[in-house]
Amino acid sequence: MGSAWNGLLGTDYGLFSLIGSIVMLGIGVFFIWFFNRKIQQSSDEHARELRKAGSKPPASNGHA
Repeated sequence: MGSAWNGLLGTDYGLFSLIGSIVMLGIGVFFIWFFNRKIQQSSDEHARELRKAGSKPPASNGHA
C-alpha cells in the first residue's frame, strides 16, 4: 500500500494523474451544478409564464 502512495505522490506521472483526476471530478461537479441550476431556472420561467397566461389554452402553432 505504501508503494502505491509513493508512486502516486512521489512521481511526476503520479502527480499528473492525481491532478487530472481531481480536475475531471471538479468539472463533473460543476456541470451537475450548472445543469441543475439551468433546469430550475427554466422550470421557474415556465411556471411564471403559465401563471401569467391564466387559464388560457396553449396557442396553436400549427403542430399536432
